[in-house]
Amino acid sequence: MKSTYIHILLTFILIATVQAQDSRPTVAILDFEGQGISVQEVQTLTERMRSEIGATNAVRLIERKAIESIMSEQGLAQSGCVSDECAAEVGQLLGVQFMVNGSIGKLGDTYTIDVKMFSVETGATERTVSATHEGDISGLLTEMQILAWEIVGLQAPQRLRLKRGGDQDKPTVAILDFEGRGISIMEAQTLTDRFTTAMSKTDRVQMVERGVMSEVLEEQGMTGAECSSQECAAEVGAMLGVEFMVNGAIGKLGDAYTIDIKMFSVATGAAENMQSVTYEGKVEGMIVEIEILAWTILGLDAPKDLIKKRRKYAGGGDVADSGGGGINISLPLLGGLGLAAVAAVVLMQPEAASALPEPPALPE
Repeated sequence: MKSTYIHILLTFILIATVQAQDSRPTVAILDFEGQGISVQEVQTLTERMRSEIGATNAVRLIERKAIESIMSEQGLAQSGCVSDECAAEVGQLLGVQFMVNGSIGKLGDTYTIDVKMFSVETGATERTVSATHEGDISGLLTEMQILAWEIVGLQAPQRLRLKRGGDQDKPTVAILDFEGRGISIMEAQTLTDRFTTAMSKTDRVQMVERGVMSEVLEEQGMTGAECSSQECAAEVGAMLGVEFMVNGAIGKLGDAYTIDIKMFSVATGAAENMQSVTYEGKVEGMIVEIEILAWTILGLDAPKDLIKKRRKYAGGGDVADSGGGGINISLPLLGGLGLAAVAAVVLMQPEAASALPEPPALPE
């Protein structure tokens, strides 16, 4: 009996020491109650939530072994401690501020998860979250990870939300606001937004929402315009958990506009693709150019309607595109070269010139 009290006292001292060094709230998670699924499945899913909550770094999480040790001393089992009263009692013994408990059930082919975090001191509910999943039980692993972020008041990372939607096979991409050189910040942001929308329309990648990007940058005390280097972009990409980042610059030199865009791997820093365009024409044509680049940066051919729009806004001028490996020469220029070639042949062969019919007389 004496050794039991000594063990509990040492546990208290250890927790108190950790709390004194860290201001984050302390949280303990009890195994969820299972309804229609096995004890082993419940334990596996609870452990996944426990690991993910620790990954949020928002709270100080008490390890499962510490919980089991306290409960064993009290003659309790986690599987039998499903009421708030029991959870609060364990929380008091652990000296934590909050407890997390919940239940996982099955109705037909549908699984339900309900999670609650409450104050050990007052018993008041701090937060509740829930999820419904249809399909294989393995899909609950992702749901538990997402709920782990939400129960501590945070938005789940983009990678988890994409995985929930079943789009994990598509590469994830985040786009930083392009740097403006000779154009305003608002113009650069407008073109970046159009590029993002166009890339999303390709249906080849999963895009990070602008709001999520802004939140990450705000946490780092910066804006997209300030994060123009590849090192900064890679750092942001790692925080977002995406595979690829896209950044670039849009400039103006006289009457010409330039667009330079790079897509690179967050893990290795290696360039996946680089595209650049020099454009002369109406400023509205820049929107078309940026849309086309959203396709070519992914190695795709731009839709025909965009190519037609390009010709319209360029007004027959030249548009140099490094992605195509050359310069597109306008049709009027080709026609001029053809006529010049015919004239050269005629001058070299006088007899052929005499055989040509007289041109028709112009009307009076």
